[in-house]
Amino acid sequence: MVHIKRVALSNFKSFGGTTQIPLLPGFTVVSGPNGSGKSNILDALLFCLGLSSSKGMRAERLPDLVNHDKDRRGTVEANVTVTFDLSDFEQPLSIVSGEEELTSDNGVNGHQEQSEGTLDSRESNDNGVEALANQPQPTTDQEWRVTRRLRVTKQGSYTSNYYINGESCTQGELHEQLNNLRIYPEGYNVVLQGDVTSIISMKSRERREIIDELAGVAAFDRKITQTKTTLEEVKEREDRCRIIEKELITQRDRLAADRT
Repeated sequence: MVHIKRVALSNFKSFGGTTQIPLLPGFTVVSGPNGSGKSNILDALLFCLGLSSSKGMRAERLPDLVNHDKDRRGTVEANVTVTFDLSDFEQPLSIVSGEEELTSDNGVNGHQEQSEGTLDSRESNDNGVEALANQPQPTTDQEWRVTRRLRVTKQGSYTSNYYINGESCTQGELHEQLNNLRIYPEGYNVVLQGDVTSIISMKSRERREIIDELAGVAAFDRKITQTKTTLEEVKEREDRCRIIEKELITQRDRLAADRT
């Protein structure tokens, strides 16, 4: 079974600096007093995999996810890297490339914002920020690494980038790869506290839909529905073509009769 092997956080919410959190196969419990950052680990998963909005991670805006405990000047950034163990996964995952369209609160073009807020390696080290996406971490065929980097300028604008095994990608491309692992933005791969009550109060059919989604059955149901829709469209076009064919045959026979 595919599982998360490791989560690395850098300046994300209550985690200042860089923190490596190993997750062993099986059942893992993270314990600690209130306010120690347990829930922030789940928020980091939602953030890195693009499975939730900022409000879903208990923040009004994305820049609020960056740790501001230290007094920093200029651009600050938060990084989260999630490493998957694919040793039990047979289907290969492709490495996509491309650029994520960047957004900022003040409407600045993403590419301009990226150039204005770029940090060189020396400045990153001075700020205690490590660009986890660019770290030379070993990646084998049995590991699959996803990174999200959030940069916030002094003016409050920000840029957000996704990476798969160090290669830039869009959120859509990332979700396409996550679908192969049966991880869905609207799914219940990550169950939050409020979701527990919601699941308990659901009807049996609604709970069955969740199970089908996690088991991958719902994906086949969607493909079947899509195929049926396509088949109906083909049949409609076929009927129209037959009508046109009959009209053309009638016209041909009439012209042939007039000729004789």
